[in-house]
Amino acid sequence: MALNLMAGRTFSDITQYPVFPWILADYTSETLDLSDHRVYRDLTKPVGALNPDRLSQLIERYNDLDGFPEEEKFLFGSHYSSPGVVLHYLIRQEPFTSMHISLQSGRFDCADRLFFDMGGCWKSCNTSTSDVKELIPEFFTCPEIFTNTNNFPLGVTQTKMPIDNVKLPPWAKGSPHEFIRLHRLALESDYVSNNLHHWIDLIFGFKQRGSAALSAHNLFHYLSYEGAVDIDKITDDIERKAIEGHIQNFGQTPSQLIPKEPHPSINPKDFDGTLLEKQFGGPKGSTTSSIASLNTVGDTLFAIHSDLSLCSYKLHPSRGSMPYQFKQDKCRRLESRHMSLSYFIGADSKPGSQSTKASAFREDSFAMAFGGTTAATTGNGSNVDDSHLLLSCGYFDGCVKVHSVDTLQLYHNLKGGHRGGINCIKLSSDGEILVTGGEDATCRLWTIDHDALASAITDGFVESLNREAEDDEISCCHVLLGHVTPICCVAICTKLDVVVSGSEDGSICVHNIRSGEFIRSLHIDAATGEVRESCARDAISVKLLEIHFNGSFVAHLVDGSLHVISLNGESLCNKDLGEGLNAMVICPDSEILVTGGELGCARIYSLHDLRLQCTVDVESHGDITSLAVASTESQLLCIGSDDGMLSIVHASREDSKG
Repeated sequence: MALNLMAGRTFSDITQYPVFPWILADYTSETLDLSDHRVYRDLTKPVGALNPDRLSQLIERYNDLDGFPEEEKFLFGSHYSSPGVVLHYLIRQEPFTSMHISLQSGRFDCADRLFFDMGGCWKSCNTSTSDVKELIPEFFTCPEIFTNTNNFPLGVTQTKMPIDNVKLPPWAKGSPHEFIRLHRLALESDYVSNNLHHWIDLIFGFKQRGSAALSAHNLFHYLSYEGAVDIDKITDDIERKAIEGHIQNFGQTPSQLIPKEPHPSINPKDFDGTLLEKQFGGPKGSTTSSIASLNTVGDTLFAIHSDLSLCSYKLHPSRGSMPYQFKQDKCRRLESRHMSLSYFIGADSKPGSQSTKASAFREDSFAMAFGGTTAATTGNGSNVDDSHLLLSCGYFDGCVKVHSVDTLQLYHNLKGGHRGGINCIKLSSDGEILVTGGEDATCRLWTIDHDALASAITDGFVESLNREAEDDEISCCHVLLGHVTPICCVAICTKLDVVVSGSEDGSICVHNIRSGEFIRSLHIDAATGEVRESCARDAISVKLLEIHFNGSFVAHLVDGSLHVISLNGESLCNKDLGEGLNAMVICPDSEILVTGGELGCARIYSLHDLRLQCTVDVESHGDITSLAVASTESQLLCIGSDDGMLSIVHASREDSKG
């Protein structure tokens, strides 16, 4: 996608839409074996050269273009990326539906020419001399393009087959989400990683033009290339309009980014962070209260205990059986005179226990902003300094407390307009935006040490409130409405530009970050377990939320069930866990979900089907109260327990290859 952006491709212009490759060549098998190279398309050739019989016809036609100047001769009269291609694929989604109708003079195109069969589309791209189109990013990210959710009347083919949803290959099991998941896995496979540079050479590199393009059978109409003609020098209006129309409608080749040499190959990662097998315990430190929250930065792990002790631990490389040693660095307690502590802090009810427990403090009562605009889990090895902030909520005064991580000095008490207590907070992965959920059934969005972002997204009403605020380092920019009962949990994803929030009555609301607009409200029916897009009635209260970058989120309810739901409100899978969870986390850049709760076991699930992959038993230390994933050379799963014990789970490169 980065190459598309650098080459001037954009989602805002269908004449220069981002282009992605066909990856797979198998659309007929019942199962898809991504380790078999035969299921993949040959990425060393353009689509038009994949079929040798068709290619021979095109070469013969090329040789017959004697009347054309040499620089205007071409193999392919059509293009792999054009407005027609984009609208062909996205016909079921507005505004592309209306654009398609406009392109076809006020009606849908002939049903036989519409996109209705994935396998048929691939076959056409391999046989037709006028069809050499590639794919677009939505084939790896957006399952909705395959579903006619708006019930558009797309017509009937000559074989009397009505056109509705796109027919998917058998290995997708009829599920657009499963197709997208497997298609994305194919894009990230070792085969594609080892060969994608060949396709980059064809689209963005040295094989795009000239003799190298002719040798690679990658030659398109000369008007599709950037700079092929100077429009301003054409004096004939008719000729000028004809050339402009051709450029606008028949496809434009991306800007050539690498004109002289091949793009280097990409080596696949040795470790995918999905296998977690080994475990060792960390030191208890000077506090035995439960670990309420875990955060990592570089080689430092921060544990925030329920008695408001902030403990830091250092990870050091080791040559022993375990690649890291785990040592305590500091353990200090926030000054209670500034804290407006909740009355829940007191002696643990367990006989003989000396731990203190704070029911008011949970994992989502704390967040850490490292350097203001630096992500909390960057893993860049930066040292902790006075710009790193600890944010916490759950106090009598209903404020968010902001402390310096280094000195523990209290910087700010933030209310943000909440009328009542603040129940939960969550910081975005880039460390720039904070979301809070309150007793007043509203969420607030805040920017942290980012004046430009605050000016860009703050709405007028909130801006008028901010004029009275003393602090300009952390400012409220949006008030999110839609709930009618107190907020229980929140999740935020800046990549998808969404906030998801859950409340006591079971409502789950989705909002846009930059505009603050309400998108939809969902709830899970208590009787049937179905996801319904409406205000909650007889729904089950939401306890935890996590968002995945693929466009889905995970919701844990108080009845012990776990649900994976798309942001568009479609239930993808669910599971009855038989326990209440206290924490869950999605491993970075993977589809692995880790949960921990009342049974004292950390369980690792595959996100797409919630199939249990592994269990880590730390039951001897009580409930699991917090989880975090630290990214080093290999991923470390950090588990915080009720008795203050910190455990580390490690996956070695050798284990992952098995």
